[in-house]
Amino acid sequence: MIGIWNQYLHIYLYVLSIGMLIGFGLPLLFVPLYWARLFRWEIPQQAELTAFLGRSLGVFICVVAVFAFRAANLPAVQPFFFDMLFWTLIGSIVLHIYGAIRKAQPITETVEILVWFLLLFATLAFYPI
Repeated sequence: MIGIWNQYLHIYLYVLSIGMLIGFGLPLLFVPLYWARLFRWEIPQQAELTAFLGRSLGVFICVVAVFAFRAANLPAVQPFFFDMLFWTLIGSIVLHIYGAIRKAQPITETVEILVWFLLLFATLAFYPI
């Protein structure tokens, strides 16, 4: 399964980059509290820290998305980028499972575990070999 679609990995990276920007990066960067409400998080009364952390995560996601876009045409960096992506997805899965076990997150975040697993399998399927 690993790398079965690697000849199309540049397309995967373009789609992933755009999806990361639209789905997470830009919303977290510009409207983090709206995004949090959309995902059914309770917003504390003093929301400055929540907004700051959301924007910080949004910046990080936007940077990774831009590098995904760049890595699409740079075969020399693709193995590194896919390794980083693989471990980021593993971390996201563990984080969301931990939140689900502790019942510390809304149901939308628990359902999101499926999305992270699907992205992990897609990443493995497009992995450069």
